[in-house]
Amino acid sequence: DIRTRAEPRPDGTYRLFGNKMWISGGDQDLSGNIVHLVLAKVPGPDGKPIPGVKGISLFIVPKIVVEAGDGAQPGECNDVVVAGLNHKMGYRGTTNCLLNFGEGRHRPGGQAGAIGFLIGPLHQGLACMFHMMNEARIGVGLGAVTTGYSAYLHALDYARSRPQGRPPQGKDPA
Repeated sequence: DIRTRAEPRPDGTYRLFGNKMWISGGDQDLSGNIVHLVLAKVPGPDGKPIPGVKGISLFIVPKIVVEAGDGAQPGECNDVVVAGLNHKMGYRGTTNCLLNFGEGRHRPGGQAGAIGFLIGPLHQGLACMFHMMNEARIGVGLGAVTTGYSAYLHALDYARSRPQGRPPQGKDPA
């Protein structure tokens, strides 16, 4: 079902067009740059997307493209924009959003399309992404356990310390 496409460029980068949904921390103001991992299809030799999972590749797509050279100087905005916020159960301390790539709001290098950098072998993106996601899922599970344990401790403290009934007035509490 992946419709995001990545078009190869002569300089070895790719231009991405499409979207990505349910991105935790997809945009924020806490850091100078955000790096997105994006699955996209690269056209096959005939110029058409390869059907199924075989044509999926993985890309790093930064929010800000760094300048050539030492890679430390921020450059221009990449063609990545937030299209909307998602409302879902789960952590409330992070944003969850829908991202659009290549809609032309920003034009790095004077062209539409988000600049992306291939990670791993071409057409092996799903395997690369699952390698990362398996570890991320353990972290999410650990976060859920610690949140649940904290809620239990707060409930236990409340149950132990809250007053029960009415204060005795002129009665022997024994």
